Amino acid sequence: MELSGETIVDLVENQSYEDKVVANPAGKEIDLDSLFAAFTDLAKQETPARAALDVDGGIEQGGTTLSMEANVINLPLRYKNQEKKLVYVDQAYELSVYMIVDNAHVSKSALKIEKLSSLSAFLDDPDSVLDKGAKWFATQLDAIRENQAAAVSEEEKQEEEN
Repeated sequence: MELSGETIVDLVENQSYEDKVVANPAGKEIDLDSLFAAFTDLAKQETPARAALDVDGGIEQGGTTLSMEANVINLPLRYKNQEKKLVYVDQAYELSVYMIVDNAHVSKSALKIEKLSSLSAFLDDPDSVLDKGAKWFATQLDAIRENQAAAVSEEEKQEEEN
């Protein structure tokens, strides 16, 4: 399914795309199934959309935000100024599914994005696509834990030196 660039720009500029955030309470195991279910429901509408799982309060509270988005470019929908510059209103675009991790320890920019599949491939076979997504999120969460541990170790080392 194609969408016009004009439709996409309007949705992003007005922040009128569907956006569902699921909380993952502190101390609880990360519930990717809730994220996947929320995104699957939104994806069926075949328009730009975002589903997010806020772990330990999400990125805004020092935790992690895991999200899946249906979008035409590999930037979060919240980056509306960049999206407006990169999407041409006179062209048609295919939607893709992107996985996004927001965490201070995932990268220097605190953001990691990966294309999972086209939206049509996701809708045709969500189980195999989500299996691939679960593996990618697990890899990113492992990297975050390793980077956090290294940061704590470095802090302790510096405190000992002072």
